[in-house]
Amino acid sequence: MKKKDLENEELDEIIDDEAEIIDDEAEDVVIDDEIIEDEAEEAPKSKKAKKAKKTKPGKKPMKKGAKIAIITSSSVVAVAAIVLVVVFVILPLFNSAGGKIDFAKNNITGYETNPASASSSSKILKALTYDEDYMADLYSSSSDTNLIAAQMMFAAYKNIATAYQYSYFSDKIGTTNLGDKSGKLVVQRLRRQNKDIKDDITLKLPIEHNFGTFEVKAVTGEGAVAMRYIKNGGIYRIKSNKITYDEKTGYLSCDSWGKGKSFGAKETPAQSANITESRMNYLSLVEGMEYREDGNDSGMDINSPKPIFKNSTARIDDKGDYYEIYVEVDSAFADNDPETIYFFEKDNGAKGVHIEKCNITYQIWKCGLPKAYVVDETWSGHIAVYDGEANAKTKCKYSYEDKDCTDDSATEAILNALLAA
Repeated sequence: MKKKDLENEELDEIIDDEAEIIDDEAEDVVIDDEIIEDEAEEAPKSKKAKKAKKTKPGKKPMKKGAKIAIITSSSVVAVAAIVLVVVFVILPLFNSAGGKIDFAKNNITGYETNPASASSSSKILKALTYDEDYMADLYSSSSDTNLIAAQMMFAAYKNIATAYQYSYFSDKIGTTNLGDKSGKLVVQRLRRQNKDIKDDITLKLPIEHNFGTFEVKAVTGEGAVAMRYIKNGGIYRIKSNKITYDEKTGYLSCDSWGKGKSFGAKETPAQSANITESRMNYLSLVEGMEYREDGNDSGMDINSPKPIFKNSTARIDDKGDYYEIYVEVDSAFADNDPETIYFFEKDNGAKGVHIEKCNITYQIWKCGLPKAYVVDETWSGHIAVYDGEANAKTKCKYSYEDKDCTDDSATEAILNALLAA
């Protein structure tokens, strides 16, 4: 099979952007349960989150074996008609630029290096909320294993939110079915963050599919590529509708870019250093674990873990310089936990969620920083006018090495080309 290309016209991207402006409810829905993009970054403050949970409609779990299906809001039809009137005025304002992001080459390499021996290790370890002694105390605790697992994973989330620098690469593949259309969706994300930058690139592409243009835009959401680049006090959102998948390497790449919304708005890397950005998926592990825009997550108490994992399956092993946690989510608890369901529905645009399966292998360096994780999950729910089921597997690895955390040259070159265009 030849490698697949997706080349949507700039006009389609502009229509999407205008639709978002005209009707905030007319947004594409993505079958992607943990690649945290603008929905997470722009999530409501905690008070609004609590209100949303109170008004959440009752769940109606789907029949096992149903297929996933997605469609945009019906208001998109009206929006498209309006946009066609103004699109020819807007089109000349869209500037594009070259510069290639190839995940086969632009990737992290130091993910096997222990943060305790990594470059800038003293700065990395000094910034952590929970240190090696604290993690050791958790590991040796006499509490139920699933509660200890929740505490240790949450401690790793908090440590990432305060770390001096970090980077990670995640690779996710899942299946999607839209009526008589079907295919796989590959989602890959590279994130670099330190006190000076946030270089966050997400690439999405349907493969082995028979989708038309409409279905492709439905499954990829806000463009096939979304970059969030923060530097010098500004955030630069960069988008593209051209992306390529290399079947031999298994990596995505892109070499065509345009300005996204809020290009150049004021923001600092510190504003993205919070629990919302650091959590790996929708699970709420402790009491009060909610969306936070301002990084103020002091109300989340690690000493109040939730029994979200099954006692009979939770394991925590000492692997020498890291701990390995294996847990299986207790669906009966997760389905009825307001905070977990709120996270899930916000991330996925879904309602009536049933988490059929969520098995996690999570590795944490003994200093308290995440090393890697694998999430294998299946869930069902109501998406727009369809009921369905989705399954996906996510693999993620972390690095704390200087080069992996500070080399933003590829994104910087793309930004400079756009600014000069």
